[in-house]
Amino acid sequence: MTNNLDGSQQPCFTSIESRVPQLKVDLFLAEFNMWLHSYFLTGLVQLALEGTITLQVMRGRDLRRCSTMQNSGYPLLMLKCSEANRNNSRVICFDPRDQSDAWQAKALGECDIYFKRSTHRQDTERLTESQQFKVRSINPMFATWCSGAGSWNVRLSAALVAMAGRRIAARMPTREAVSSMLENFRAFAFLSTLDNYEDNPATSKRKQVLFQTRLWDPSEEKGDWVEACNSHRVEMVRVLRRRLGTRCVGGLSRTPYTEKNFPELLSNLTISAKSKRPEFIRLCRQFLVRVNIKALFDATPYSLGETLAANNCLVSESIRNDFAAPLQAGTHYLEFTTPDERVDRCQELLDSDGKAARLREAAHAYYRKAVFPKEAMRTFLEQAMS
Repeated sequence: MTNNLDGSQQPCFTSIESRVPQLKVDLFLAEFNMWLHSYFLTGLVQLALEGTITLQVMRGRDLRRCSTMQNSGYPLLMLKCSEANRNNSRVICFDPRDQSDAWQAKALGECDIYFKRSTHRQDTERLTESQQFKVRSINPMFATWCSGAGSWNVRLSAALVAMAGRRIAARMPTREAVSSMLENFRAFAFLSTLDNYEDNPATSKRKQVLFQTRLWDPSEEKGDWVEACNSHRVEMVRVLRRRLGTRCVGGLSRTPYTEKNFPELLSNLTISAKSKRPEFIRLCRQFLVRVNIKALFDATPYSLGETLAANNCLVSESIRNDFAAPLQAGTHYLEFTTPDERVDRCQELLDSDGKAARLREAAHAYYRKAVFPKEAMRTFLEQAMS
């Protein structure tokens, strides 16, 4: 039996030593998004390299069935998981969408287990009882890839080309299909591997606070949320810089909109080009404290998972959404609700080596058990097959 962070126990079939049946995983790659699904793919490839699962590309009747469950506008990552030598299988969906009230209804109705990145109890409770039974929460996640993926680099690349071909055959404009394929290839090329993200409590950090965020251009994005979101983020940067001075690093990501309207708040760390992202990820590991704010629709941002991997001290706005393993305020991170309260929490960590060390130790343990892709996917498959 294995213990979860909440103390509960579940069947374990996750290591070679346990001598229990391994799992066969058939991966649906007719529709997928490299950036949105890379975290789950990384964990699966790691489990395959470990020898815990047999991982292959889905074909035949299962492929046709999953194709009818997909919504091309926002694809799920889908797989079929079977226990070797037993007549026991599950169709599992992974939904990385921001909105906690948005579901792929057909997939939710037909799959066995539906893992969702953003889950909020009030939204989940609006589902039918049978739908609620299928839904599982996901812990903080982030876009990444694993070193040593070997043939899976080739298989995923081939799947992206094949996906573009199917779209063209289905009468999608060739330019649109090729553009989508190239965007996926760019995302794949600039994904940082786990070793670029990760750090541990034994390393020293610069006694500074990192906070970098983006604004939305009102001429490109419509909705009441744009002004409120931008104003909130601008105020966050202003208060941090006013109270912490040079102990605050970062600012607003550089875009034509921010350069024109907020030149004094531009980031002093890095530009926002995707080609610079691996460099930014490596830089993030250096700082003692990193500030997390909510993504759109109150979603948990990828930066929260990145912060846990980098073992920065996490100072975060109140987290609304649910996690499979609870991330506990005061233990794994410090919480704030106002800009000034956020600076107070940062100063506590900058001024107290002991408090910072305890927070980093607890957060690192949480990361290794609940966020590290291989362990997260191990737990998800255990839950699905139990």
